[in-house]
Amino acid sequence: MAQELFSETSASGSLGLSEQACNECRRRKAKCDRTLPECGLCVKHRRHCLYEQHSRTPLTRKHLTEVEERLRRAEIRAREAERRSDDADDGRMADGMAALTVEDEGGYLGSASGAALLRLLLPDAEIRRRGKLRRGVSSTQQPNFPDTDSEGWIPTPLYERLNISRIDLDSAIDAYFSTYHVSYPIVHEPSFRAQYSHLIPRPAGPAWNALAYMIAAIGAWTSTSGADSTDFDLFMAAKSNLTVDFLETGNITLVQVLTLMSNYLQKRNKPNSGYNYLGLALHIAMGLGLHKGFKNWNLPLLALETRRRVWWCLFIFYTGAAITFGRPLVLPHREAPLPLNVHDRELTNASKRLPAESASPTTHTSVATQARFHLATNEIYSRVISTPHIPAGELIRLDDAHIGGWLAALPLWYTETAALPPRYQFSHSVMMWRYRNFRIIMYRPFVIQRAFQAQGNLHGHAPTPEEQEAYDRCLNEARATIVSIHNFWFTNVRNRLSAWYALYFLFQASLIPCVCLRNVPSAPQAEDWRVQIKSALDVITNMGSWNSGSQDCFEVINQLTQISNVYSMLWPNVNANEMDLMLQDGAWDSFIGDDLDLQMDPFVGTPGTSGT
Repeated sequence: MAQELFSETSASGSLGLSEQACNECRRRKAKCDRTLPECGLCVKHRRHCLYEQHSRTPLTRKHLTEVEERLRRAEIRAREAERRSDDADDGRMADGMAALTVEDEGGYLGSASGAALLRLLLPDAEIRRRGKLRRGVSSTQQPNFPDTDSEGWIPTPLYERLNISRIDLDSAIDAYFSTYHVSYPIVHEPSFRAQYSHLIPRPAGPAWNALAYMIAAIGAWTSTSGADSTDFDLFMAAKSNLTVDFLETGNITLVQVLTLMSNYLQKRNKPNSGYNYLGLALHIAMGLGLHKGFKNWNLPLLALETRRRVWWCLFIFYTGAAITFGRPLVLPHREAPLPLNVHDRELTNASKRLPAESASPTTHTSVATQARFHLATNEIYSRVISTPHIPAGELIRLDDAHIGGWLAALPLWYTETAALPPRYQFSHSVMMWRYRNFRIIMYRPFVIQRAFQAQGNLHGHAPTPEEQEAYDRCLNEARATIVSIHNFWFTNVRNRLSAWYALYFLFQASLIPCVCLRNVPSAPQAEDWRVQIKSALDVITNMGSWNSGSQDCFEVINQLTQISNVYSMLWPNVNANEMDLMLQDGAWDSFIGDDLDLQMDPFVGTPGTSGT
C-alpha cells in the first residue's frame, strides 16, 4: 500500500511542493519540479531524493491552515490508494501461483514458474507498460523514517529503554570489521562506514538501522568477555527495527540482517532461533534471485559483486549449520559466481570493469574458499547422513576425489602451512579445522566400530585394509586438529569468536582419543591419546573467561573417560527416542557386527552437554 501511495502522490504532487530543489537536482544543476516526497527526475532515474529540512517554519495561522489542508488531501488519497491496492491484490494471484506476474519487481521467478512462459507470450511493450503503472519507489525501498534527537545517531524504538547512549558504537563496529568481517564479509565495509558517518545517504527505512545495530552487537560480543550483556542489548535494538511487514517486501539489507542475527543467536546458544532466522534469510535471498548469476544486468559491478558475497556467506552459514545439527541440505545448485578475491579498494562504485584477482589473501578469500569446500563436499555429507552407511572404500575414494581435489586447488599462499599476515590467520585456521572436522565426521563410525569390537572381545575380527585406512584417517585428523588448536590458542590474540570456533572443533576432535583410550587402554597409541586429551583440556580450561561452555565440555570429557558404554560417546546429544530411531532398522547393528552383544547401561539415553 505504501508503494502505491508514494507512486500516486509523486505523480500528482498532492502532498505539495518543496520550497527549494532537492539535493540531487541542486548538485546536478538540473531543473527540479520540487514534488514531494520525491521529485520527478529522481523518480525517473531512481535516485535517492532528499530535501534539506528548514530549521524554522513560519508560525502563522495561514501556514498551519495550508499544512492541515495538505494533510487532509493526503489522507483521502491514502485511503483511495489502499482501496485500489486491495482490489488489485484480490485479482492478482501471482504471489501464490507464480503464473500471472511478468514484472521483475515481484521477486525472482525461475524457469519452472508459469510466469516464465507468460513472459515469452506477452510482448515486451506490454511488460514495459505494466511496469510504468508501478512508477515510484521500487519494491526494495522503504519510506524515509525521520531521525529524532531522542533516538541517537542510529534510530531505534528501544534507544531510551536500553540506554544505547552508554554504548560506544564506533568501537563495537570497529571490532566487527577487524575480526568477524574477515571471515564473513557479508557487508561492503567502505559503503557501510560512509553511510554510518552520513558521508553518503543511508538506505531508506529501518532495515539499515537494524543492520548497523546487528554489526555493533557482533562486534561487542567478539570484543568483550565474562558476563557483559552489551551485545544482547544491541541485538534487541536491531530486532526492534524489524516487523513482520518486512517479510512482504524483502531486500538485500534484510537478508544481511537476518543472516547475521542467525549466526549471532547460534553463537549465543540459541540454535533453534538462529536456524529459523537463517531459513527466513535463505528464502528472501532466493526470492531476490541472489543464488542466480544473471547476465546483462544494468547494475554497477560493485552491486553485482555484493549480491554474490551476500549469497555465498548465507550459503556457507546454511551448510555449516546443517552439518552442525546433522540436518539434510536443501540448497539450490551453484549458479551465482563465487566472490572475487580482490581488495575493496580495487572494486568500487566507479569501477567500469572487474579487476584481476589478487595473488594474496584478501577479506574475501575465506568466504570463497569455504564455499568451494562445501560445493566439493556436500555430496559426501548427503551420503554420510543417509542409510545404508557408505563402505570404507567408497568413502576413501570420495575423500580423495573431492576433498583431495579441493586441497590441491588451494593457492600456495593459502595452504595449511602458508605464513599469512596476522589479519587473516584466524579465518585461515578455522578453514583448516573445518575440513579436518568434516573428515572426522566421515570416518568416526569406523573408530566406533573398532571400539565396539574391542569392548566385545572380538579380537578375531580383522578389519579390511579400507577399514583400517578409514580408522587411521580419523585418528590422524583428530590429532592434527588438537595440535593445531593448542598452538593457535596459546600464540594468538584471544576473543569470544576464536574461543567459540576453537571449542567447537576441539571438543569434537577430543572425543576420538577419549573413545579409543577408554576401550583400548593397552593399545600402542594409548600414551599419545593421553597426551592429546591433556592438551585439549589445557586449552578448554584456559578459555573459560571467553566461552562459558568450556566448563561443560571439560566435564563431559572427564565423564566420557569413565563410562563403560560407547553409544553416548559417538552421539553426545542423543536422547532415548532418537537412539531408537537410529537403531530400529538394524543398520547400525549390522555395521558394528551382528555377533556383537553389548549391554546398554543406564547412561545411554541421557543427553550429553555440548559447548557449541
